[in-house]
Amino acid sequence: MPHLTDKQRQRIIIRHRNSISRYGYTPNALFWSSREIQYKRFEVLIRVMEIFPGAVAPPSILDVGCGFGDLWSYCDDRGIDVDYHGIDLSPDMVESAGYQHPGIKAGQGDIFDLDPQPLSHDFVFLSGALNEVVDEPPAKKGDYARATISRMYQACRCATAFNLLDARHEWTASRPDLQSFDPGEILGYCREFADEVQIVEGYLDNDFTVYLIRKR
Repeated sequence: MPHLTDKQRQRIIIRHRNSISRYGYTPNALFWSSREIQYKRFEVLIRVMEIFPGAVAPPSILDVGCGFGDLWSYCDDRGIDVDYHGIDLSPDMVESAGYQHPGIKAGQGDIFDLDPQPLSHDFVFLSGALNEVVDEPPAKKGDYARATISRMYQACRCATAFNLLDARHEWTASRPDLQSFDPGEILGYCREFADEVQIVEGYLDNDFTVYLIRKR
């Protein structure tokens, strides 16, 4: 199972620390171009909960790569009651999430550090956390992302939803600092283990969202 090395972790932590110093507690510090773009991704992600109306109340959510806990505030602002738990590799992000949202449950680490029990959360979400390039050998490129997706699905009772950058988009593919994926390749991988796989496209030019749904 691929895991981040100490060097890879420090690179991510330092990059986010520098970004917070430059942009403050805004979506730009999370490498989103605007709040609107960030929220559009959230809108598509949480739509998967509509597949399970009234199944659980409130649903338990694990937010992988939670940043400032903005997914929690997005839900709260819209009256969506959730039992939220966020995790992020950046201690600065986690500290800020607690400062901005007193009482929020957030901890440092990735999903392998947390090591959640199977079927421990109703929904597991990830938005943008796999857009950052991880220094992997060419033969292992994307292995950490795929392992993360699989581990997220193991932890969900209802569904997992995540977004990735689309490698078919010319600008995205030209950026060496961004990790992007071919949707067909990701769908093929996810169908190896998920009960049902759905893709959502068209909401942004360079992004796609995948739902991994457990049959009940």
